[in-house]
Amino acid sequence: GTGPPRASPRWAARSFPPSPAVVVVVRGFASPSSRDGRRADARSDRLDADINEAPDTRALMRVILNEWDSLRPKHVADALRRLSRVAPRDRDAKSSGDFGDADFAPIVRRVEEIAEKMRSDDTPGRRTPSRAGHRDGKDVFAEEAFAVVAANALVNLGKRRAAFDPTRVGTPGWRAWRAVLALPAARAGTNQNPYAPRNVMRLWYAMATAFDAAGNDVKAREAAAPFAAWSALDEMARINAMERRHFNAQGVGIGVWSHAKTGKAIAPSTSRAFEVAVARGAFDHAATVGQNVSNSLWGLAKLGRVVSRVAVEDGFPSPWSKFEVAVRRLAAGMRPQEIANTMYAYALMGTPPSEPTWKTLEAEATARAGGCAQLDAHVPFESKGGFAKRRMERGLFGPQEMTNVWWAHATLGTRPSRSALYAYDETTAQTAFHMSAQDVSNTSYSMAMLNVFLRPDAFSALEGAIARNGRHIAGQNLSLTLWAFADLGVRPGAAAAAALADAVENRLHTLNPQNVNMCVWAFAILGMTPPPGAWRAMTTGMEEVVETLKPHEVMNAVWAMAAAHVTGEKLPLTPAYAMAWRRLCSIPLDGFARSESRAMTRSPGSSFSRSDRAKIGIIHHARLIHERLFPPESAASVDIGAIMPLEMALATAQDFRADVMDTTRSKMQDKIAETLSDIGIEYETEKRSADGNFSMDFYLPRYDVALEYDGPSHYYRAWRAEDRAFPRTPPGFPRDEEVSVMKVPLWTVGKEKTIKTILRDELLERGQVSKVVTVHAHEAFWFENKRGRRRVFVENLLRRELGRPMTPGTPEWWFDEAGTNAEEEEVSDATSDATSDATS
Repeated sequence: GTGPPRASPRWAARSFPPSPAVVVVVRGFASPSSRDGRRADARSDRLDADINEAPDTRALMRVILNEWDSLRPKHVADALRRLSRVAPRDRDAKSSGDFGDADFAPIVRRVEEIAEKMRSDDTPGRRTPSRAGHRDGKDVFAEEAFAVVAANALVNLGKRRAAFDPTRVGTPGWRAWRAVLALPAARAGTNQNPYAPRNVMRLWYAMATAFDAAGNDVKAREAAAPFAAWSALDEMARINAMERRHFNAQGVGIGVWSHAKTGKAIAPSTSRAFEVAVARGAFDHAATVGQNVSNSLWGLAKLGRVVSRVAVEDGFPSPWSKFEVAVRRLAAGMRPQEIANTMYAYALMGTPPSEPTWKTLEAEATARAGGCAQLDAHVPFESKGGFAKRRMERGLFGPQEMTNVWWAHATLGTRPSRSALYAYDETTAQTAFHMSAQDVSNTSYSMAMLNVFLRPDAFSALEGAIARNGRHIAGQNLSLTLWAFADLGVRPGAAAAAALADAVENRLHTLNPQNVNMCVWAFAILGMTPPPGAWRAMTTGMEEVVETLKPHEVMNAVWAMAAAHVTGEKLPLTPAYAMAWRRLCSIPLDGFARSESRAMTRSPGSSFSRSDRAKIGIIHHARLIHERLFPPESAASVDIGAIMPLEMALATAQDFRADVMDTTRSKMQDKIAETLSDIGIEYETEKRSADGNFSMDFYLPRYDVALEYDGPSHYYRAWRAEDRAFPRTPPGFPRDEEVSVMKVPLWTVGKEKTIKTILRDELLERGQVSKVVTVHAHEAFWFENKRGRRRVFVENLLRRELGRPMTPGTPEWWFDEAGTNAEEEEVSDATSDATSDATS
């Protein structure tokens, strides 16, 4: 019964009937007639107003205590709803006038009794009259309205008072929740009319909200969204669609969002109901807001659904086209989170919208990025929640929104425009402090896939976030962060590198085989020497997973361990190296053609389009390293010639040498050739080495020297001024029309050669030429269009490297950042253009 709890003196002082629900019928109290009826209606209206206008808990409880015996079902539901808004939270109970759970429990129990009475009544259900809403109906309070109001009120009250949490089994809130949700479930398989589409949506929303509040508790989640009630609502949606009662924009948005939030697949009939509603113009109404469209797209994408591109209703456009029209119309009024979620949804579906729609979204994203650094950036001691709220209030992206926008561009392969990049860059710099480990990983990954190199402030903020989140980086977040740095060709700073190495050492055992392989490859390609513990963890992990790696992963693992053994601090070999070679040589050649990996075969800074051929030349490169650069004791660890099939040896060598046949030359190479001719030095261009594995830019037969022009792609990229080859070049992004020809912006070129370039020089000097002399890009660019100074530069270079005497009258020269010194001022030539050859 609903008798008073002993702990509540307020209720104990009252006299209760045996059961307040005995006078309840399915449609509420019987409506009086004539004068008594009018008086009862007036009294009911005043009571309804007193309940809904109660300013606080004390006022509300005064009305309920005084009018308890006169409360109709609508009053009880409204009282619970009002209580869910004004009841003190558990932590604030002392300041609420001593009202507590014992005072609120009878109201919740009465809701339970009313719901049970409604469900047990044998009267067939009726379609709700237009005036039968819980506010409008004076005499009839429909079952569905009671269920909707009570369900949402229970969820909200449970958030304030744990004793009434509807997802905690055994609590009064749980019992009332179960009774209320049994109302729609009881209609399944009957001839009773379905709930109105609006009420179906509201019940879905209540269950989704309860599900979200339940956290990771499996039992609580099951209680929040019982299968019977959810299935009954799906059936009601189907019947409503058949009878031409369609969802409005809010119904579609919240309905799809609720399914996605609870992870429940949308039934085919419900999916069609949503699509028909959209096709018929649910989003065309003037009251439609951007949130409705954003929620719909986000929910469908999270559930793995793709919006139909074909018409689902005769005479109406396809849902896809209606979504695009709605996005373009409503984007300007969307909040930052809604813009980010819409872009994320299209990316998750894997299908970009039309160009006008995407440009509209990008323009709105640009408007919501950036901001005044002093007002919108992180300030000391500010919490993540406070920071995100402050930016949202100013209409700007927070950390997660910016990450989702980056990820959407990368997933769809749509590079942001120059104006968008500047805005995204500024926002990344401002929000990175509060990025989680996953946010940092996704942002870094997206930058690598788009080949976008952020300016120093943003890159510094990202590295700072990595250093702070080091203890939280695990799983795929760890491997993707390392891969992103390797693919961009930029070495992380000391603090970020230490955090990544520590994460590898302590959490590599949690990684799957692909992630282990990516970590090993990233350290090798970056030329980073991990601490002994981290290297031991990686090689031990490789021993455990080598038999389960895909062919391309084994190939990259072999190359990475070989390269790490001969460069930098020359990391020691472990049994994993020989195991990987044996596994590699056992794979048939066609296995590599079936094993694709865009991430593991790209060179830093290159395009992310897939190659049509399997790049097995890496195997031959690894063999060259092993046989020519390994010390004898290391080379003895595995006899490659004995275990590699002849077919594989020939095919891998042929694939490796395919790039040697490419005779494409850069403008700078042509100008160096011109200078060599002016000096009178004999040379051969694109000379192949004796073993056929390498092509030299210039071979000087008199000195047996390879003269290599190393353009920007031969150097790691850098954002710190001290590491950059052109520290005076302003950081920025190339114009949109220059992106295809400027893969490595000049300001990002560093001073350190990549591991692949170092290996090239070492392999050439092992039996192919006596020495490799390098014309560094950051030196040659200063004299690209100055023929006289270029000659001085080359002559001084050869004197320094080969001891060749200079032409009489040629001044001595040394390189500085300005590309000039006092001794060469007499050399006059055209104005230098340091940016005209930014790629190699």
